[in-house]
Amino acid sequence: MNRKTVLIFFSIVFLVAGPSAHGKDNGPWKDLVVEVGDIKMHYLDAGTGDRVLVFIPGWTMTAEVWKEQIPYFSSRGFRVIALDPRSQGLTTKTESGNTYQQHAADLHAFLQALKIDHSYLIGWGSGVLALLDYISSPEALKPEKMVFVDGSPAALKSEDYPGAMTVQQARRFALSLEENRAKATEQFIRSLFKQHQAETLINEMTAASVKMPLSATLSLYFDLFTGDRRPALMHVPVPSLVMTNPEGRLVGEYMKSKIPRCSLEVIEGAGSAMFLEKPQTFNQILENFLGEH
Repeated sequence: MNRKTVLIFFSIVFLVAGPSAHGKDNGPWKDLVVEVGDIKMHYLDAGTGDRVLVFIPGWTMTAEVWKEQIPYFSSRGFRVIALDPRSQGLTTKTESGNTYQQHAADLHAFLQALKIDHSYLIGWGSGVLALLDYISSPEALKPEKMVFVDGSPAALKSEDYPGAMTVQQARRFALSLEENRAKATEQFIRSLFKQHQAETLINEMTAASVKMPLSATLSLYFDLFTGDRRPALMHVPVPSLVMTNPEGRLVGEYMKSKIPRCSLEVIEGAGSAMFLEKPQTFNQILENFLGEH
């Protein structure tokens, strides 16, 4: 093979394969990485267009939990992004900075790095905390709309707030992670669903969760449990939607009463991971909200 033939061959290979330094095509989405401050953030990216949905997973979870939403909305004219927060999934694991305030700062840097000025932000569980910390910053890039999926601005129950847990419950769970993390994590994953789920799904989510360093896991859990972001609710500046299940109705109603322009949807027969358990219902509700002006 002469030099000219070799050059033609490699030119064809490059045109067919394309550049791969920044990620890979993985079926319905692309796996990509972008430098955000001191970390490399992994995210899934699908679709095109000016309307950008940014999905944030919950405590210890990964971007792949949104696998039922990514192809659905990317086929409807949205660009859809799901990210792995700091120390979660394939994003850089760090010994410090494992707080939701830092997750909020990472989100801001992420949106800047991708030059996303107009977004629709959707957070699940503790992802709601990151969104509340994010929108509380004067530097926040104001989103078009926000969606809070089964999240709680404060964990502790009190006389004027329904809360999600007691001190004793939080302590018991934290100790169970120390004693037998695999078992405690599996039980936690199963508790996210109302109905029985395939063991492959439970195993996948459990395996992804336990890959997160235990120190980061406990640090974020401490922030989740001790933080109180209720004052941030009244400062949410855009139309918002709270999505929850019957068990979270009281917290959902509280959030709706405090956020200026907010609606509430309760998905019956589902657990916290309603977007996996009732994906068609979830997607239709979300699509209707996104289509409203």
